[in-house]
Amino acid sequence: MIKLTEDAANQISAQIKASGGESDPLRVAVTQHAKHKGFQYLMGFDKQNDNDSVYDIRGVQVIINNDLLDIVNGMEIDFVEVEGEESQFIFKNPNDPAYKAPSE
Repeated sequence: MIKLTEDAANQISAQIKASGGESDPLRVAVTQHAKHKGFQYLMGFDKQNDNDSVYDIRGVQVIINNDLLDIVNGMEIDFVEVEGEESQFIFKNPNDPAYKAPSE
């Protein structure tokens, strides 16, 4: 299933706390990227639908449409510093045709 790094879970929890502590679960969605071979990832707080599964990952309620479970299986979401003081969520998904695993 999906993994959240500690940094990602902390950032999501901080966003929930900043919004007053009341929040819908975090929806993680995946679509085919329009311009290249690979996936596009979306996240946002949303209500659960009938065709969703809910997971508690590091204390964060995450919802995923059941049609996407095979695509996101094994994916890791991280929150990293990219330049100076800029940070962003990154998605490491071995099921994404455009994903390149780090060299070991």
